[in-house]
Amino acid sequence: MKPDPYTLMKAGLNEEEIDAISHCGNEEEQIKFLRKYRFKLLDEIHGKQQSLDEIDYIICNMKKHA
Repeated sequence: MKPDPYTLMKAGLNEEEIDAISHCGNEEEQIKFLRKYRFKLLDEIHGKQQSLDEIDYIICNMKKHA
């Protein structure tokens, strides 16, 4: 079963990535591709979380010294 391009787009994949997954040879390759994309998104989330933590730290320090 090939994933629906609209669903892939809603999941954040761009046209190039959707094209790549559409041309995967079999379902196993599609799942591997999607797992790699998932890990990429998770890394981005972790990076954003670190940024939020730093901002919270700065705000906390500013409040202490105000």
